Amino acid sequence: MATEGKNTLLCIAGLTPQVVTETLYAITIESQGALPDRLEIITTTEGRRRLLLTLLSKDGGHGYLDRFYQDYGLDRANLAFDESCVHVIHGLDGEPLADIVTEQDNCAAADLIHERIRQLTQQTQKLHVSIAGGRKTMGFYAGYSLSLYARPSDRLSHVLVNAPFESHPSFFYPPPQPLTLQLPGRNDIISTAEAQVRLADLPFVRLREELGEDLPYAGLSFSEAVERAQQVITPAQLALDLAERTANLQGQVIKLSPTHFVWLTWFADRARREKPPLRFDHEAAKELERYIDWLDGSNSPLHESLHSAREELESEGCSNYFERTRSRLNKALAERSGLPARAVARYQIHACSNRPQSTYALRLTPEQIRMVGEP
Repeated sequence: MATEGKNTLLCIAGLTPQVVTETLYAITIESQGALPDRLEIITTTEGRRRLLLTLLSKDGGHGYLDRFYQDYGLDRANLAFDESCVHVIHGLDGEPLADIVTEQDNCAAADLIHERIRQLTQQTQKLHVSIAGGRKTMGFYAGYSLSLYARPSDRLSHVLVNAPFESHPSFFYPPPQPLTLQLPGRNDIISTAEAQVRLADLPFVRLREELGEDLPYAGLSFSEAVERAQQVITPAQLALDLAERTANLQGQVIKLSPTHFVWLTWFADRARREKPPLRFDHEAAKELERYIDWLDGSNSPLHESLHSAREELESEGCSNYFERTRSRLNKALAERSGLPARAVARYQIHACSNRPQSTYALRLTPEQIRMVGEP
């Protein structure tokens, strides 16, 4: 179906298509429950076969989905659902999966679930994800993916059904007029009047606002999206190896130009000594010279650029060198670290006040900075 529902129910299903109608029933009996206007299901080829045989109308008959809507006086036309709404997991070879048994199968399931939830949180007003069916890993992927993208209105749930109805092949929901069912393998019957179907809301952490502009984007696998989110929420840690001239930004080791490495070391040392933000003036030039001597020696070629900066200060009262170098350092950190924007911003040199009295600092605490191999 081409249209997207404003209120979508996404079910993770395995070999028990009953979880779909049980979830719809539980939503119906909730005092505040509003039935979805679109239903989607993620499953395997065998799960799809069972779903189509039991839920949808076939050969002029009525599937359990139609029966449920009819039994409870609901308009089936208000629910967008057909075969195109059933998404089958495909393996890395592109073939549809009958079951999820290998690590590669798990990765394929994770990627499909993650991407569909990402899309639905963009396309719908409200998304309700049910993890009642399928393998436990599928439920985990659905819950974690919703944690990444969920808006305040989105919901995660699991449907609870009492025994022996939870595993009965002929029980799809409690009908208004109770029926008797034969217990499989036993000379006994049960009445659907004794069935209890409830929806359990599952609390989860919503990271969408925390991730902000670094919310994982289309094209990322599940594992890549998790890594990206982890980079944003991981506390900042900067380690500078003065001997190797490398910077480690929370595990991302990068090599900077000599000028940029001296600058990062300069501001990192100021931050760990808890010095106030710095103005780009003659005092800053003197201080930078001491850091160049400390790291590169008095004959360092870096002194040449600093000499030009001093000449600019003499003639103009300000130096383009400082602002230009700060900007290029910040750009180099962003490009070489590969970190999301919010994560890399922690390691960049920020303006702490407005012109003409601008001051600059690295916004890290002493505990977040480590220097290795100090001379």
